[in-house]
Amino acid sequence: MAWIPDGNENAVVENVTHVKLRGRLDTHGVDQIETKFTASLVPGGRNAVVDLSELAFIASMGLRTFIGVKKALARHGAKMVLFAPQPQVSEVFATSSLGGIIPIVGNEAEAVALIKA
Repeated sequence: MAWIPDGNENAVVENVTHVKLRGRLDTHGVDQIETKFTASLVPGGRNAVVDLSELAFIASMGLRTFIGVKKALARHGAKMVLFAPQPQVSEVFATSSLGGIIPIVGNEAEAVALIKA
């Protein structure tokens, strides 16, 4: 299961939306969060950093979700950076070459710095 947390884990800091994903972005997980994830990021047109440190698994539908949100943000002139993926998630990103489409870095400070660059 994957979800977009409420409260302090989904915040706007210095005009950058910070989101943390947990659980699994498999078919069921994507079905549960895709609309909420997109709605929390795209309409504001703000840059976004997404914490993946507690995301245990990602399937192709999860990759599609990230790519769709990245494209929608780009239409608003905004960027998205993913950070802190677990090793098994990093492996999927490497195999799929997602890093060529969406920047993926090791920690939040790197993600925010890349957004501001």
